[in-house]
Amino acid sequence: MNEVEIFISLAGTILGLLITIITFIVKLVRSSKSKKGLEQTIRISNAVLSFIRDAENFTHYSGIEKKEYVMTKANQFAIENKIVFNQNQVSEKVEELVALTKQVNCKKNSSEKAVELKNSWL
Repeated sequence: MNEVEIFISLAGTILGLLITIITFIVKLVRSSKSKKGLEQTIRISNAVLSFIRDAENFTHYSGIEKKEYVMTKANQFAIENKIVFNQNQVSEKVEELVALTKQVNCKKNSSEKAVELKNSWL
């Protein structure tokens, strides 16, 4: 083999290795960004759950006022923890969680009524 063939073979190998390394780094950076975003979403979702629990204790307030309380607390949590706050996503999550708790409470109330009805017949 002459020197030109060796040089071309070496250049091709280095180019292939370089492309592989660059691809790996790009994918690593993208996955770390999405991991960070998902971790922040989980943190704010967990915080929203506790804010909803707190708001449910407010008996003389409307649902809209309770939601505003939860949204305000969630925004404060995001600011304190340097998390990007997406109001639309948090609002949808709050509504989803409230709908779920209403559904669970409705099933719980109907099962309690069934037990009471059963006990009244005994």
